[in-house]
Amino acid sequence: MGSRIESVATARSRTGIFGRGGLRLSDAAARECLHRAHRKADDLDLLVNAGMYKERNMAEPALASIIQEDIGANPGHPSRRDRHGTFSFDVLNGACGVLTAAHLVDAFVGEGRARLGMIVAADADPSPRTSHGFPFTAVGGALLLEHTDGNEGFVAFDFRTFPELSDLFEVRLRFEPRTPGVFHRARNVIDVKESASFASQCVRCANEVARTFLERCGLGPPSVDLLVTSQYPPTFGEELARAMGIASDRLPHVSPELALCHTAGPLAALEGSIASGQLARARHVLFVTAGAGITIGVALYASFTD
Repeated sequence: MGSRIESVATARSRTGIFGRGGLRLSDAAARECLHRAHRKADDLDLLVNAGMYKERNMAEPALASIIQEDIGANPGHPSRRDRHGTFSFDVLNGACGVLTAAHLVDAFVGEGRARLGMIVAADADPSPRTSHGFPFTAVGGALLLEHTDGNEGFVAFDFRTFPELSDLFEVRLRFEPRTPGVFHRARNVIDVKESASFASQCVRCANEVARTFLERCGLGPPSVDLLVTSQYPPTFGEELARAMGIASDRLPHVSPELALCHTAGPLAALEGSIASGQLARARHVLFVTAGAGITIGVALYASFTD
């Protein structure tokens, strides 16, 4: 038994004040993901949102519940007679949010307590009229996991944080008092600060965690047929593959339009691997994500069809 990847989809947004925010990107990716799997929104038992940066920094209610209503996944309470409902909630773990959500969904879907779960993740400039230099590409992604009795699905997960490196990537909220002028109102400002060594330290930490994880699973880097990684920091996937001794052709091709996306990064890579046929040919898929903390998330997905 396990949680099988049924479909993946991404949604892009143009830049500027007329681009789609995180919520609309999540909606679009979720609808396309369901369409590709020939599923209806009402089929969903679980819906988990892992996106971080939302329009107007919306925090309440949980964005997952809004997405659930937008796509029509058993809205309202209680659920209709003789029908299951859709349980939705948010999980925030930065760039490792998708794997954290997959770990939670797998606990339900893999054991058969739920049949179908969806993970959505999207980031966009929360205030494009006033922000400067937002570092991430506006991209939404969705992943559909279904229960299977076959020999395919997620095998194991692991997460590790390196708190001694927490200052390499920080997001801080500060208050900017009012200054003279009609439009210079007091406001809260979010500062995203990244050290020059953040990317290299992510690779070092990920290499350490991934090797230990594979050894615990009875495997080594040569057994990895497909390496699915974060798309931020830039070149993280290529540098990690080189450090682990994994051939570059075992990395998915990700289109330039999806480069530098944040929480949806592994979904963009996964979509590329499906389009190229890499996922269908792979027996062992290693997921590795890296984010602030420094936090590293790893997961093993296996398929044995012979």
